Amino acid sequence: MRTLLVIAIGAAIILGYGYYHAATHGWLYIDLLDTSVKPYGRNIRDAEIRLLDSEGKLLARGKSDQYGVVQLIHPEAGECDDAGRAASSSLAARQEWPQCFEAISTWIVRWADRIRFIDGKFAACDLRAVPVTVHKSRPEWWLWWVPLPHVGGKPLTYFRLSVPVNRANCTSAAAPTINTLPNQPTESSGL
Repeated sequence: MRTLLVIAIGAAIILGYGYYHAATHGWLYIDLLDTSVKPYGRNIRDAEIRLLDSEGKLLARGKSDQYGVVQLIHPEAGECDDAGRAASSSLAARQEWPQCFEAISTWIVRWADRIRFIDGKFAACDLRAVPVTVHKSRPEWWLWWVPLPHVGGKPLTYFRLSVPVNRANCTSAAAPTINTLPNQPTESSGL
């Protein structure tokens, strides 16, 4: 009986830690997709974005890189992109990357589920207050302890949003451009 109790307590601690880590650490994937490129579309490169809540308040800024991958910019830690790329060849970058990832992942989970609109600026397009839906999942929080390369690792909450854009006429393919957000900031300098 005592052995079963120890196993039950151990399992509860392991699973509890997995759930706690997933609830306090997250990652956000943003798909900026040019739907005017047929047949499948293409990621939009060199875009600047602003993520806004339901009242139009700024939650975060980001930019897409040369491959169309959107990188968020932490208010203090900045971007982790450079440290991630240099980690394979630099000891300093290998030490910097986990610290930057920790800062960004704990920051994202505090606001990502409040995103309702996105502003985007790329090439000659300047989209304002495009409505978006955030999808949230915690798929593997209970498997974090499994020591296999394709399973396990510290779990995260994943957030994903997609912004289909018809770049040919500079409109959101999901909905028309909206400029009627409450408290919408009016910045003459753009993003």
